[in-house]
Amino acid sequence: MSAPHDNRLRALTHEDADFWADVVDNVLIVAVTDRKGVITYVNDKFCEISQYSREELLGHTHRILNSGEHGKAFFREMYQTLFAGRTWYGNLCNRAKDGSHYWVATTIMPHRNAKGEITGFVASRFEITELMNTKVRLKKQAATDVLTGLLNRGGFNASLVTALENAKRPHPEPQALVMFDLDGFKPVNDIHGHHAGDEVLKMIGLRLIELIGPDDAISRLGGDEFAIILRRSLKLMPLETILTKVQNLLEEPIMLESATVRISGSIGATPITAADTLEGLQKNADVAVYAAKQSGGKQARMFTPSLHKTTMERAKILTEARKGVELRQFEVYYQPILNARTGRIEQAEALMRWHHPDRGLLSAGAFTDVFADSALAQIMETHLVQSFHDDIQKWKEAGLPSLRLAVNLSHLDLLNLEQQIDLFSEIRELNLEPSTFMLEVTEQMLQGRRAEKSRLRLRALAEDGFGLAMDNFGYGTVRLSTLRELPLQSLKLDRCLVRDIATDAEARSLLAALIKLGHGYNLAVTVEGVETQEEFDTVRALGVDYVQGFFISRAVSATELIRITQRDAWNPAKTTPA
Repeated sequence: MSAPHDNRLRALTHEDADFWADVVDNVLIVAVTDRKGVITYVNDKFCEISQYSREELLGHTHRILNSGEHGKAFFREMYQTLFAGRTWYGNLCNRAKDGSHYWVATTIMPHRNAKGEITGFVASRFEITELMNTKVRLKKQAATDVLTGLLNRGGFNASLVTALENAKRPHPEPQALVMFDLDGFKPVNDIHGHHAGDEVLKMIGLRLIELIGPDDAISRLGGDEFAIILRRSLKLMPLETILTKVQNLLEEPIMLESATVRISGSIGATPITAADTLEGLQKNADVAVYAAKQSGGKQARMFTPSLHKTTMERAKILTEARKGVELRQFEVYYQPILNARTGRIEQAEALMRWHHPDRGLLSAGAFTDVFADSALAQIMETHLVQSFHDDIQKWKEAGLPSLRLAVNLSHLDLLNLEQQIDLFSEIRELNLEPSTFMLEVTEQMLQGRRAEKSRLRLRALAEDGFGLAMDNFGYGTVRLSTLRELPLQSLKLDRCLVRDIATDAEARSLLAALIKLGHGYNLAVTVEGVETQEEFDTVRALGVDYVQGFFISRAVSATELIRITQRDAWNPAKTTPA
């Protein structure tokens, strides 16, 4: 039995069929097809929006309007619904004759004959292009970093999910995740202001887009952390080449209103495979970034299982070190340096030691990663300076003559300008005389792009009253001009030069020449690594000023140094080495 409103609608359409047809044509986009999808009727509004004439549409299927926006699964679900006799609802993106795309909210109903058989379909549509464009625009804005225009973390996560889905398909294309932090970005903010930092981030974003292109996902995850999901780019060039180009891009000078700044990046990369997870991929890339930072930054590292193992071991050391600092397990030891002419100990090299609860007494070489962690390094340096203060006071109370403390800057990872400022500020706050310290520098500090900055800083330290010594001379390739250009007071000859001097005339001649070279530059010369009576007698006969090595003493505690130094006129020949 028909409902009352059905009867009224039949009466209305019977009385004024043309009027109601006009209502439909002015409001709806209508098309009728047969069972095979061949178009048998379209109204004027359909022709208007599609830009096709009625003659061009009739006899064809809707494939003529296919925009490529929807995949096979989309249409498969549509046809399954329709041939099951149900109405299908959804939003469709069609392509007009001029190639432009438009969106329509669509309702498709099966049309049945008197026997109830599906003979065709009737589709009615509303245009919603503006609405869909707005949704796309809002979605893009929600996934976009406002400052750089790159993807934000949300957009990055969505892109990484897509990349993982692609990796799980049959015969997937190579993909890689690249993540990096900017080295040297914090000083830009601190010195030039956050506006300058924003300009640097925007310039990095523009350069990445120019290098990578719009087809691969480029993201700013927050702060100075970026990520790239490579796919199309890997068809054009190898991953190693891309990483090199990214590093070169980061190191290009950036012109600001107030200055020109230079930064670099610690880059980590990992391939994207079907076995990966979202969290695992990011963790692997983070491990590679961390490894790049630990190796000094300004480089790229690929993730490997062995790299992960090494990183976990480093993380364990750092965790133990933080606990060790709290429990005061770290102590400064001192290796005596003997004046070869007077036989007295006049200097001592400060060396950090760790009383590890499981591994025993560790030298600094066993925990170099501790100094690479900026937060821990700052704590350690504060502890170091306080130890200097307390130990110097202890020596004074014991009646010891003033000792000069040799501090190896490279071992303390003090190339970082901020850490230098902190360390030497603490020295002054504790009323320690800068002349008490002999700062040892190595050739690595005087090479590379940071060389000039290091030279300027060292000259400033010398002007403040700190002594400077060139350490490990003869091991590397320090230019002789460096001995003249820097305000050095001392030259320390590397222990490799001591080997075989007791029996090898050429080794003795080389050592003698270097001692003479140091004296020619008015530098006090110290020979390191002296371990036997013969070596000691030889270097003293060659005219060296100071001697350091196990034959004199190993590194000892501040209290033990008092006992060693109080010996009247040191005579190694009559004393058992410490």
